[in-house]
Amino acid sequence: MKAASNIRELLAFLRELSANNDRVWFKANKNRYDDLRGRWETDMARLISLVGEYDANVKGLQVKDSVYRIYRDIRFSHDKSPYKRYFSGVLGRGGRHTVMASYYVHFEPDNLMQCGGVWWPEKPILNALRRLIDAEPEEFLQIVNDEEFTKRYHWDCRVLKKVPPEFPANHPLAEYLKMKEYIAMADLDEAYFDCDDWVERVAEDLRVLKPLNDFLNYVFA
Repeated sequence: MKAASNIRELLAFLRELSANNDRVWFKANKNRYDDLRGRWETDMARLISLVGEYDANVKGLQVKDSVYRIYRDIRFSHDKSPYKRYFSGVLGRGGRHTVMASYYVHFEPDNLMQCGGVWWPEKPILNALRRLIDAEPEEFLQIVNDEEFTKRYHWDCRVLKKVPPEFPANHPLAEYLKMKEYIAMADLDEAYFDCDDWVERVAEDLRVLKPLNDFLNYVFA
């Protein structure tokens, strides 16, 4: 099944939006946006379906619950530009509102990515994740040292300067216990999407992240 949208066309629109981030320009280009958004959401529905074939937490997720709106909440922001400069979506139980480990795809000019893991967890969840890693080091290391994982993904996390006080400073997994979130990311370029079956390609690459997500989601069992 071929993808319904042209990512180059989508990124070209987002570049123009970034340079003209105001309501007058957006209104003049609203039909163009609606067409691109509709085709992209069709692709996202296909991606959800494919990932749902191997991850039950994604199965049945609705596109409207996965994707983010383009309109920014500017009430408390110094940046008053009304529109986001990217399209993105979360694939996991609860969609974009989830607190569980999930998958994330982000389409932005010069900032294309796909990720997995747990974003900005609240302190009780973060503490539970650290205890899990401490309790199951062999399983965790087997996942994060897997050849396919290390070839495709890298960690992109906020970290503490020191190991949390409940663990020894010389803990063998100190680098992971200092993390304040657990995000494995692949930075992509436009060439990655220059094909008719990019949806299938992304679905297969996200499959590499499933063992990590499954492990992290033990804390929600």
